[in-house]
Order: sequence, then structure tokens, then C-alpha cells
Amino acid sequence: DGRGNIAPSTIIMPTLAMQALDEDEVEALKAGKIIGDNEKKIDKFMRILSRHIDYVAESLVDRFNYIASQSHKSAPFMYKNSTMAGYVKEEGIVSALKHGTLAIGSLGLAETLQILIGKNHMTEEGMDVAKRIYKLFRRKCNDFKDEYKLNFGVYNTPAENLCYTAMKKFQDEFGKIPNVSDREYFTNSMHVPVWKEMDPFTKIDIESQLTGYSNAGCITYVELPSTVTNNLEALETIVNYAMDKDIPYFAVNVPIDTCLNPDCGYTGDFNSVCPKCGCENIESLKRVTGYLST
Repeated sequence: DGRGNIAPSTIIMPTLAMQALDEDEVEALKAGKIIGDNEKKIDKFMRILSRHIDYVAESLVDRFNYIASQSHKSAPFMYKNSTMAGYVKEEGIVSALKHGTLAIGSLGLAETLQILIGKNHMTEEGMDVAKRIYKLFRRKCNDFKDEYKLNFGVYNTPAENLCYTAMKKFQDEFGKIPNVSDREYFTNSMHVPVWKEMDPFTKIDIESQLTGYSNAGCITYVELPSTVTNNLEALETIVNYAMDKDIPYFAVNVPIDTCLNPDCGYTGDFNSVCPKCGCENIESLKRVTGYLST
């Protein structure tokens, strides 16, 4: 178990949640209202999700078999540098690849819950449903391990560009729905909505309840309003708190601004005007979907 994904796929959960609604429930949702029996919608969604997890598993096995059918000469880096352990010449490349993870990921938990019950996992009711969803992912991945004798795992997808492209397709089909598709992106995996302002400890408290279901990679990060150069004790407190909550992969985001004046290049936390030379040509470095970006 662990990272080392050789073939990940991601399920766009909000789209499946819409399929669990009746027509009148869809129309009410577009008007910002939740009607109908929530438990009935949840049960239907779980059945739809279960089928799609099966589809993903089949596709991952196909991808694995294709990768394993390639000549070892396709990727000499892997065996020359012992990147993939366990290679047995008589058994072929599959002897090493079988230890890599076939990862089943997810996108948009917050929006999915909003569709089904009108609340996200920042509420107790929403968190209960969220745990049911990720227990299903974990149980089915464990079953796939037994069935295929391959290393299936639950992946909390960081999404990169997918959070934008998936939202565009969703909006093309369903339009802009309040608190669901009225932004340009879906929320990564089980993250709390990024537009919700909260202290680092609250964010850790919420997301740490779900990170344990992932055995193929996840990330939790918190945003700080300024650099911590002069307050390292605060940084240490936050990191220790995340570790105590058993967060396996934790990141702290702080703003980093750089003056683009070639005669200056001052770096710090100043946002729009360089305090050293007065230049307004500033590059700001922020984290987007797990990766640092300008």
C-alpha cells in the first residue's frame, strides 16, 4: 500500500449525484432548493457510484495489462535505477509492475453532498454521508485486490486541470447551480471548499476524518495569510497538530512575492508594490490544486 501509482483514474462524483435525482429535484436544485427524500437520493447515488467504481477497476486492469505487455526497453530508467523493485527476469515486467498502485480517485465531494442533501462535510450530517462514500471506495478496492491480485487503492485526486475541465462539462449539461457549479472549478477530492475561510486547525479537524480512507495518496493543505519567517513556533504548532491528527501528507501555503525589476529581485510578502524599489511589477506565488503556481 502507498503511493507509486502506475495508473490512476478519477470519478467525477457531482455528475453521478445529478443522475440520482428525479427531474423535479433537479429543477428545485437549480433554483437553490433541496426537495425529496435525502436518504433515497443517497442510496441511489451509492448504487450508481458502485457501478462506476467497477467500470474504473476494469479499465485499470486493461491499462495495467497493456503496460505490462510492453518491452522492458520501453522504460529502462525503471529497472536500471531500481525504481520498481521485485523484477524477476523469468516472470517478465509484470513481476515489478504488480507492486505499483492502481488508483481509483474521486473529485468534488463537497459539491456532491450539496446536490444530495444541501450541505457539505463541514456539517455533521454531511460528514456522515462522506464517510459512507469513502468506505464504499475502500471496501471495493480491497475486494479488487482479492479478485485481481493487484494493488488497488483509494486516491484522493489533487485534480490539477481536471477540476476546471470537469466543471466546464458539468455546466454545459446542467448549467450554473448555486453552491454546486457557480464557480469555475470543482473541489479536489474530499477537501473542504477553498472559498470557505477557516483557521488551519478547523480545516485539519475536518479533512483528517477522511484522509485515512485513502491508501493511494492524498494531500491536506492550509493557507496562512502571511509568511511565518518571524513566527516559526506557530508553523511548528500547525505541523504538529496535523501529525497528531494522522495526516499523511500535509502542506502549508504562505504567500511569496517577488519583485520582477531586474535590478532588484526582492522577495517577501508585499503583494502589489516592492518595499525596496517601489516597482509594481510583482510575481505572486500561490498553491493551486496542490501545486505551486504564479
